[in-house]
Amino acid sequence: MKERAIYTEATQCRDCYKCVRECPVKAIRIENSRAAIDHDLCIFCGRCVDVCPAGAKRVRSDLLHARELVRGQRPVYVSLAPSFPAFFQDEPKALVERFRALGVDGVSETAIGADMVARQEQEQLEELYGPRLSSACPVVVELVRKYHQPLLD
Repeated sequence: MKERAIYTEATQCRDCYKCVRECPVKAIRIENSRAAIDHDLCIFCGRCVDVCPAGAKRVRSDLLHARELVRGQRPVYVSLAPSFPAFFQDEPKALVERFRALGVDGVSETAIGADMVARQEQEQLEELYGPRLSSACPVVVELVRKYHQPLLD
């Protein structure tokens, strides 16, 4: 089975139902007396993780996979979301140096490449279809994909 981005650590769940009440798309149901995430409905916003007082809702860690990539033969590049300063106490230059010390080959802010791609894509799509709306935010993409399919075009 494919590992899920957000999951429930069943032994930690205390049946408080806070996650059930807080899920904006009602993707959490009670199964076998525990709150279970319906991944077909989940948009991966993380609200359930934030409100769980027992820490039963968790975000999958890809740290081991990242370590394997850095140890491998292929170059590894880190793409930081524009919000990274909110999550890291280091100055941007120090953070880049720390990534380099871990063995990555380069670090960039996602918004730089996204802006370049979005501008080119916008020009091409407007020529073909007229004005379009797009988002690189995974939560917005999942929300539209799962709950507003007519907007996908």
